[in-house]
Amino acid sequence: MPQERKAHVIRSPQDRRTEIIEAAFRCLQEHGYAKLTARKIAEHSNISLGHITYHFKDMKEVLVETYRYASRTLFEATQRDLGRSSKSPIEQLRAFLGTGFNKVFLKRDYLRVRIDLWSAALAHDEIAAVERELYESYRARLSELLGGVAIDRHCEPDAVTPLADTIMATLDGLWLDWERRHDEAAIGNGLDGCIALVNAKLPQGELPQAG
Repeated sequence: MPQERKAHVIRSPQDRRTEIIEAAFRCLQEHGYAKLTARKIAEHSNISLGHITYHFKDMKEVLVETYRYASRTLFEATQRDLGRSSKSPIEQLRAFLGTGFNKVFLKRDYLRVRIDLWSAALAHDEIAAVERELYESYRARLSELLGGVAIDRHCEPDAVTPLADTIMATLDGLWLDWERRHDEAAIGNGLDGCIALVNAKLPQGELPQAG
């Protein structure tokens, strides 16, 4: 019998870019930022070196898009957890804070990518701009959820901004503390502390009097 020929799959430019970004993410997990090269990305994919240089102007652009990819992974997981959680504003906030500390995002390979990309942002303005953009997007969503708690509890929204500042700093600290100690109890304590702070600054208020 004649050998069946494999169908040739034509991939769109966007599909090719996605493949390269996913391969770059795997390279960062395995080798780290300092050793990331186009050649290593090609070795981690079925894409030639020429395809990488064709679809990206340089390695900084690859890093920028890989940063977006890593952040999008966290964002999508957060959206799923919010959809599964109680609709109570405080429980929505708890789910939002907890997603970034589930087992998938606490694995060493994911942490390595996140820390490496932070380091790259110190050296490259383009990556720093994306890091800032993604930070502001996450912080805006946090502020929105805090605002929902304030409305639900009939509180003045004055505490939302300082709460967002404190919680964002706490979350960054928890990531670094986990990398140092790998203490699950400490993560839980930190997240509980964030909720306790919210409860203290946004206590249940009295319903407005009718008439």
